[in-house]
Amino acid sequence: MRARILPLLLLLPLAAPAQLLDSLGHFLHLRPRWNLGVDTRGSFISNRGVTVAGVRVGLEHGGRLRYGLGYQFLLTQVEQDRAVWEAGAERVVPTRLRLGYVAPYFSYTFLQRRRWSMAIPVQVGVGRGSLMFEDLAGDRQALQRTTLWVYEPLMTVQYRFWRYAAFQLGWGYRLVARSKGLDEQLTAPIYQLGLRLFTREVMEDLRR
Repeated sequence: MRARILPLLLLLPLAAPAQLLDSLGHFLHLRPRWNLGVDTRGSFISNRGVTVAGVRVGLEHGGRLRYGLGYQFLLTQVEQDRAVWEAGAERVVPTRLRLGYVAPYFSYTFLQRRRWSMAIPVQVGVGRGSLMFEDLAGDRQALQRTTLWVYEPLMTVQYRFWRYAAFQLGWGYRLVARSKGLDEQLTAPIYQLGLRLFTREVMEDLRR
């Protein structure tokens, strides 16, 4: 029962009509299968292009409804020189941004026509962001550190040109709230553009 409540809670911000909720109820009654995914998303931090990578594990119902838990982290090196106070003096050092957050996710494929499909993936996460630098002794230190709350709704379009692969395009927005300042703009558009591989189908055919 708890597993069924999670996707409904994540869907509430989308103000789903009764018909959509009926569809979700239908798929929730189908036998679930384990689902493992790895992906990357393009975005921006302080007007600089970045890539965020993630891994997810969860359940899938009928190939249309997916939910579970994931971990997202910043893949691109975001560096900037900043002033720090150390050993009684101020000096300018290169700092590097680190981001990582745990995110329950939900995805519903609301349209499926032959090779085309459209889905609404949503994830809500909590994690940490920090600006790291090396002190005079060569040790890693945090110049700034904050707790992050992240909300990422998307819309994706997929064209499955082969049993084992599909082109995928997605766009959405990342909203970030934080407990302290981090001297970086984290709220920004996000997008996906790439190739999706269906490893389950590959493994099933290899076993035959």
